[in-house]
Amino acid sequence: MAPRGKSKKPSRGGGKHFSRGLRPLENGDGFDGVIVPEGEGEDAAAASWRERRSSIDSSSEGSDNEGVQVDRSESPPPPPPIAVGNPNRNPSTESSTQLSRREREAMQAAAAKERYWKLHAEGKTDQAKADLARLAIIRKEREEKARQRKVEQDAKAAEQAARVQAQGRRK
Repeated sequence: MAPRGKSKKPSRGGGKHFSRGLRPLENGDGFDGVIVPEGEGEDAAAASWRERRSSIDSSSEGSDNEGVQVDRSESPPPPPPIAVGNPNRNPSTESSTQLSRREREAMQAAAAKERYWKLHAEGKTDQAKADLARLAIIRKEREEKARQRKVEQDAKAAEQAARVQAQGRRK
């Protein structure tokens, strides 16, 4: 039987820590499936190469083959082999994965929606044509009202000017 109470729970395990000391090696576009141990990298590889080189130089100085020249270039060593996340991965098969019905329908719906809004913005859909016709009617009504207001203002200004002239003659 399990113990009663909240504080008497047994604690087992504690979780697994598989890659605690590893960090992903990133190239410019993101994670490339390459994992390098935490303390290693290009700097560590170059340092270990220099140590090996200095030990080889010191051991070869006391050798009997003084006449034989050894070609030693000062170029850095080739980079260490890349540790691939999954060497059995085939990148060509990953791109040809089949989508599920829901995913495929969602992609088709999104594409159809995008096509519709593109046509709507160009004014080629029925709804867009109706909107443009309605806006044209509203624009004409507003222009007509603006003309009427202008005519009324001109008539009012003419009437005001006639009053001022009539008052000026009386004096």
